[in-house]
Amino acid sequence: MIALLRKEAREHWRFMLLLYLIGGLMFLLMWLQARSAISPLAAWRSLLLGFGVPAAILLPNRLVMREYGLGTQLFLESLPIGRGTVLLTKWLAGWIGLMLFLVPAFGLMLYAARHQVYLSGGLVGLMALRSLVFLAFVYAGAFAIALTLRFRFALWGLLFLGVVLLSVHLQQPMTQWPPFLVAGEAMALEGLQPPWREIAITAAMAGGLLAAALLLALSARGALVVVLARRLSAGARTLLAFAFGAVFALSTLLEKRVPPQPFRLEQAVSSQAEPVVQVGWTDKVGGVAPGRLAESMSSDLAALQAWLGLGRLAPVSLVPDAWREADDIGFGRAGRGQLVVRAALGAPDLALPQLQEMVRIAQILDQSPAYDWREDRTWLLRGFSAWWQAERTEGYAALLQRRAAFAARLLHAHGLDPETALRRSETTDQLLGDCLGAAYAWRAMQVLHARLGAQGFQALMRAALAQHTSDDARSLLRVAATADLLAQAGMPLAQLAQAMQLAPLPAPPTTLQVQPARLAGAMFELRYRILGAPPAGLVLGYKTLHPGESSARPDATYRAGAASGVLPATFTGGSRVLVMAEAYDAGLACRYRIGAVREALP
Repeated sequence: MIALLRKEAREHWRFMLLLYLIGGLMFLLMWLQARSAISPLAAWRSLLLGFGVPAAILLPNRLVMREYGLGTQLFLESLPIGRGTVLLTKWLAGWIGLMLFLVPAFGLMLYAARHQVYLSGGLVGLMALRSLVFLAFVYAGAFAIALTLRFRFALWGLLFLGVVLLSVHLQQPMTQWPPFLVAGEAMALEGLQPPWREIAITAAMAGGLLAAALLLALSARGALVVVLARRLSAGARTLLAFAFGAVFALSTLLEKRVPPQPFRLEQAVSSQAEPVVQVGWTDKVGGVAPGRLAESMSSDLAALQAWLGLGRLAPVSLVPDAWREADDIGFGRAGRGQLVVRAALGAPDLALPQLQEMVRIAQILDQSPAYDWREDRTWLLRGFSAWWQAERTEGYAALLQRRAAFAARLLHAHGLDPETALRRSETTDQLLGDCLGAAYAWRAMQVLHARLGAQGFQALMRAALAQHTSDDARSLLRVAATADLLAQAGMPLAQLAQAMQLAPLPAPPTTLQVQPARLAGAMFELRYRILGAPPAGLVLGYKTLHPGESSARPDATYRAGAASGVLPATFTGGSRVLVMAEAYDAGLACRYRIGAVREALP
């Protein structure tokens, strides 16, 4: 076998050298392109698909055709060597030729990315396994097709046509098929569930294709391959052309993939009046029966629509999300003209007023998406929704008053005056959190309502929140600044901030401190420490900030069991990390922000 491998190397070394030069150029280009991707390891997947797949197809075709097409395999069969040995030697020669380039390229890629990605043994091993299984599948399939010789182009055409047709017509797209999922985009990411089932299926398919190649080469003592090596006659080529046309014509009779159904809740309690509110929960939500909650929210939205002068409100669906915390409520659009609000509907500590406030905010932003782009509208929108809730919920104003006083205490400790807090709403939200931030904005609404009167306050809110805009950047030019609207209403922002001033209180006794610690290479861990009285129920959130991103919600949360410790993640040098610490206060009935730190790693 060694002599046969040397023979293959002498025969194909020029072709392999050309292939390696092309692969090296592609590796350089894909590495440069992957620098802006989600991970620099994405360069390996690009190289695997852009170079590995074509090379795994071309090599078997050349190895088989040079031998069987020219008839030199008859000379090899006259030697005291079995046909299986000859075939396996060719298979190994092509596979070794692939690995001689891809294995060093994989090592070079890992070496180049060592300062940018934490290369755990699990990540590297899984990437190598997925790459080997996927390449073995492609290589074994290409080798089996190459052994059909004169029919190989017809089989490749049928294969690609079949893949395209199945991808269009099957309910499962091509990217979800086991071989393509093994080499999917998640290959370069750590923390995701490994596709063990798809890896096993792809490996079994590769083994089956190798067995098919052996069976084809050894059938009839090798005579079948000799027959297949003959050139096609003109009549055979015409017959193949008609066969392709027939397959393509039959493919038009297949039904295309059924589009996804419009969003709807299978089990939901719906309101009878407009706007429609659906509650996707059969038990009580925040202590209220779902039917009663749907009718109450529908009536509330109708009153809001009339008071602000809004257009037709979109239907709202309240969807349960067990992965969310009770105070984590989000919303989005599900198709055209339909809103979805996600919350932990079954949680016993779900704050119903907060849920109703979020539904109002979702409706206003659905009418005027441009408001979500303006930082100076955020506090006005959240404060108005809280004010509307306090006017209709007994005892809620007193709770908001306590929260607003505590929020003012935190802002005073951070050296942020009321006017700056209103102008820089995102910074205020980072320091206070959603709950206290909404209460502080409610305090501003309370002052505006008291100073402007009921009619003046309504006119201001209509001018500020009821303007219909689209979701493109041109709408920002038509949205007046909040400070200008306040000045026109007779309550400039500086005067509003002065009216919100409360008696200065001592600084809170608890602060957050974050310290980076270098690990191996350019990797860091972040150590946190709560200075002062450690609160109960401490929760830390963290996120790596991208260039140009100043503030964001944390990507991950960590329930800390002690007042000091290490975040369960590693970060690369040069990264900017946002770390937030929150705790729950029973008297305020909400979480409050202990601190938010942006740490720039060296």
